[in-house]
Amino acid sequence: MFTGKTAIVTGAGSGIGRAIAHAMAKRNAHTILVDINLESIEKVSKEIEPLGNGKILVLKADVSNAKEVQKVVKDVLSEFGKIDVLVNNAAIGGTAVPFTELREEDWDELIKVDLKSVFIFCKAVIGHMIERKYGKIINITSLAGKAGNPNLVAYSAAKAGVIGLSRSLALWVATMGINVNSVAAGTTETPMLSSLPREQKEELKRKIPMGRFSKPEETAAVVCFLASDEASFITGQCVNATGGRGYN
Repeated sequence: MFTGKTAIVTGAGSGIGRAIAHAMAKRNAHTILVDINLESIEKVSKEIEPLGNGKILVLKADVSNAKEVQKVVKDVLSEFGKIDVLVNNAAIGGTAVPFTELREEDWDELIKVDLKSVFIFCKAVIGHMIERKYGKIINITSLAGKAGNPNLVAYSAAKAGVIGLSRSLALWVATMGINVNSVAAGTTETPMLSSLPREQKEELKRKIPMGRFSKPEETAAVVCFLASDEASFITGQCVNATGGRGYN
């Protein structure tokens, strides 16, 4: 599906990002793994190297730092000459606290990593994509960005911002051969989820009509579809991958 295509995946060291990297590699994309944790993406690189015919490139970067992101883009263009797909997945969850206990510095850090980083990476690649009149940008958001979460105010605000950014950018480049969409991931089987108390996990599961948590690979499959030319007429959308869960 992606033979000859180049795909950047941020936050590729674990969870949904790791699953997206696996999915891209299986579909023969040249897959660029970006994460602040070099050890984690080196491990993922070894996992996916035998999966397809594409090349693998590992790049350590703080995605909230514009200079580091610009260097990633420069290195990818130097190696491959083009960027076809950008998946902005890197994010932090923050600590669940009531609004009155949310510290300004924690708000700033989460907005920087979860929202500003998406702006920085999109801005870094968009000129190249406009010049080529081709590009697929998929930004990973969350149901919290639509429904809100009383104890994750900063996270919810950041993820809502990702949806708005994606929609607005999509409208701007709609006639330029570039598709921009977001995917709202539901409660997913990741290390973050496994750290929660059993009672809390059961309560989360009860809210999902399908009666189970999402697997990272299921979100990755949605990402791959949106990154493919089969989704050429889909842009500016936020696709729910939530097992039927709405705003409850």
